Amino acid sequence: MLAQSTVDYSQSTLDVLIPFWNSPSADFSFTDGPRVKFRVDTQIYQPVIDTGSCGLIVSAAEFPNWTPELAGKYPVGVEYLSSSKKLYVGNWIDSDIVFLQADVAASFPILVVSTRYICPGYDFASDGPNCTSPTETIDMPANISLLGVGFGRQFDGQPQGNPDKNPFLNIVSIDGTPINAASNFRTGYKISKEGVTLGLTANNTAGFNFVGLDKGVTDDLRDWAPVPAGIRVGTAPFVSDDTTALLDTGIDQMYLTVPYSMPVETHIGTSLSSGANVSVLDDGQVVEVQYGRPSANAASYSFKVGDVDSVETGVAPPQVIVRRSSTKKPFVNTGRHIYRGFEIVFDAAGGRYGFKATS
Repeated sequence: MLAQSTVDYSQSTLDVLIPFWNSPSADFSFTDGPRVKFRVDTQIYQPVIDTGSCGLIVSAAEFPNWTPELAGKYPVGVEYLSSSKKLYVGNWIDSDIVFLQADVAASFPILVVSTRYICPGYDFASDGPNCTSPTETIDMPANISLLGVGFGRQFDGQPQGNPDKNPFLNIVSIDGTPINAASNFRTGYKISKEGVTLGLTANNTAGFNFVGLDKGVTDDLRDWAPVPAGIRVGTAPFVSDDTTALLDTGIDQMYLTVPYSMPVETHIGTSLSSGANVSVLDDGQVVEVQYGRPSANAASYSFKVGDVDSVETGVAPPQVIVRRSSTKKPFVNTGRHIYRGFEIVFDAAGGRYGFKATS
């Protein structure tokens, strides 16, 4: 199943803006991760919005009325963040949350974490909630909160990261009015410098170029595969067969997986996210990314590695970590600086991903 090629958004009229709480104005820089504020019962959280994961993660140590007995009534939960090598283990506890910058309520399971590992060798296909060789283990960790709102991430250590866990796809009321099948509310969101807009309309999707997404791995009609893309370094041909992209608000560096045929110049550096020694692109090389299928790109951008001005205020990331592989599919995680140049729309109802250049 493919996404809808065209959509009439005029039938959907309900939307709501949730501003970023860590933005002093309506012009967020995306230097740091965007945050929103919400509460569970009386506990207030201020997590980073992470499009690179799916599911809300919070500490059991701060979760209202948490006990081992309560947790044991709910399914065991696991989420692995490949960029930082963190493995979170806990339980998916059914919960209601209320966003505090707008009167918006959502209902979905939250991963309430009772153990956190640093687990470089984790294999989600076989390890489940176990880390056989952790470099760090913390029981009842404190101060964990991450609002995962991404899609198509099940293959990367998040097999439970399905749409039923996505906070932005499980809205139950806006301004006290219930959201149901009769509401003029189209499930999806827009991310811009002003904040996150929930609900897609003709007005808030105007001017966007859309990419159709393939169906995801579950039967959930809101489950979609990652964004198709093409990538290259320098003047080499674009790699676009089975290539996908992730526009990740959760990190600032870029990750590239390219075939050995892609000429790259690298050195060993320290990862900004995990601290590990990694292969990093040398300054001066040009990276270019196209979004969409080869014959129908919706957007593209490029940058020169090490361009200080672009790193500070433009789309260039502070670091490009590269992996050359003959077995891994080509992939780019852009990091969040791309949001300085584009607004994006994820249409979960229709399986479309939209881009609108802002500069």
